[in-house]
Amino acid sequence: MDNGESDAREWTELELTAFRSPYEVALSVGRELRRRSRFLFAVAAINILLAVLFTALIQLDGRMILGRNVWTKPWKFATSIAVFTATIGWLLPSLSLGERLSRRVSYLIGTSMLIEIALISGQAARGVRSHFNGATLLDTAISLVMVLTITLSTLAVAYVLWRLVRTRPSLSSPYLWGIRLGMLVFVVASFEGYLMIANGAHSVGTAPSAPGLPLLNWKLTGGDLRIAHFVGLHGLQVLPLVGYVAARWNRVSERGALGLVGGASALYGLLLGALFGIAMLGHPLVPAVPSISSIFTLSFLLVAPFWILVIFVPTWRWTERLVDSHLIVVPAAALYALLVAPQAGTVVTALVSPTLPELVAILSSDLGATTAWAHFLAFDLFVGRWIYRDARDRGIPMRLVSPILLLTLLLGPVGFIGYCTLRPLSAD
Repeated sequence: MDNGESDAREWTELELTAFRSPYEVALSVGRELRRRSRFLFAVAAINILLAVLFTALIQLDGRMILGRNVWTKPWKFATSIAVFTATIGWLLPSLSLGERLSRRVSYLIGTSMLIEIALISGQAARGVRSHFNGATLLDTAISLVMVLTITLSTLAVAYVLWRLVRTRPSLSSPYLWGIRLGMLVFVVASFEGYLMIANGAHSVGTAPSAPGLPLLNWKLTGGDLRIAHFVGLHGLQVLPLVGYVAARWNRVSERGALGLVGGASALYGLLLGALFGIAMLGHPLVPAVPSISSIFTLSFLLVAPFWILVIFVPTWRWTERLVDSHLIVVPAAALYALLVAPQAGTVVTALVSPTLPELVAILSSDLGATTAWAHFLAFDLFVGRWIYRDARDRGIPMRLVSPILLLTLLLGPVGFIGYCTLRPLSAD
């Protein structure tokens, strides 16, 4: 494509490393983002560090607001601001807006977001709500300043979008339209926040303190306007990525790639409208949190496909391709992280100085046993993947390895010992 060379060059190096080493690709992205916008890179990095700090404070500070830890909201906003500022910092230099304008937009958005996270964190430290809080003159003033900072950053994105409609930077058409439509969805979703302000709460048809999903706190007994707001804001990442992938897809023409971007954008808009309508009708998106027993029952599905492949069809080329990626362990590991997070303080304390009664108390609960089970699933698959790849590289016949992998699945360390016994018998 005629205009795709610049955005192609930007990503080629990252594509080559993305599935080999997440650490390397993170460093590459960080270095490139810092080169493009030092200020927004710094803002994103500050918010990532704050998110880490808030994660620790969630475990150390037991104060609650509306049934949630006081540091949950600062954590969510720090994470969101890091993604937002990093995205803007990445995109701006590619849009041919001029160095002066790009710098002004960067400073306006970055400064607004720093003020936003500072105020939200300060309110959390005080143990009071940061949004919809007019209890005192100070709380009212803080709420007004936060509305101002969000408005300024949204208007900045809207202005960039207006400039993009009037001008044409040196980008492929699908990628450019992905950026334009992503910004449009972002602006629309941002101004949905004013509806929440007019409503006086995120929730519709239920109390703000009603039960919600873990961490996100999306309501389970009524509508929640934050869901459409969340999905819309992340259109700024999703649709440009769709445009970029469509532009690089060699099997489709430019017209076909534009059609893919348009179709994806239409579906994204329909999803956004459906989520907004469901919330306004007062209906919960998720009627109930899955029970621990359901999570336990379904968790094995996260690893079962990979065990089936390495045990029963170990020489199939797709088995080799899939198992070569360490990302196959991520779903089970992520489940463990989600399960252990609410009890991290108790678990860490027990493991630093373990005693049998403490461990029995943790593991005897449904949550504790399911957490341990997720731990087994993740690490057994990690070990099984290593055994499979090591045996393949050493030329050990898979008919000998498959029974050991089955033993690893069932008894973990016993299978590992079995492979360690077999391994020296092979030629390096």
